[in-house]
Amino acid sequence: MHRIIEYAEQIVGDEAKEKEFKHIVCEAMEKIRKSSPEEFYSTMYKLHCLVYGPHFDEHLAKKAVAEMRNVDGTSGEHWTIQQTNSLAMQHNIKEKYDFYYVINMLHSDFSEIIGNDNSTYAKLAKAYMCDPDAPEGKAFRLWFSQRLDE
Repeated sequence: MHRIIEYAEQIVGDEAKEKEFKHIVCEAMEKIRKSSPEEFYSTMYKLHCLVYGPHFDEHLAKKAVAEMRNVDGTSGEHWTIQQTNSLAMQHNIKEKYDFYYVINMLHSDFSEIIGNDNSTYAKLAKAYMCDPDAPEGKAFRLWFSQRLDE
């Protein structure tokens, strides 16, 4: 397996070869996804965490939020990333994409109870993310684990 790394290192800087290398790896990963989904998702999780830690990146946060089915019959985000980034800064929250996911999840699931109080959603999202007896990256870990059940 170490040869894959050696191959990748040998083509750094050659855009055409880097593009073809990515194509070959992605094609192989797609075959693994179809034949062994558990192995595929385990590998993708490890790669994601290597790069981002157990936290959302922008792409996965948008994907997760877009898939939300809200209690009011709508789907997707209530707040944009730009809006949640502003709230995150006000509440001193570092993991902005986790916050985007959590605050939209809370609105998606509890808007009929909480209403439209942005401050309450922000405080709840921070409390959820900073749960002292939960592992770092609670929101991402939980969301990702649910993908394995599909």
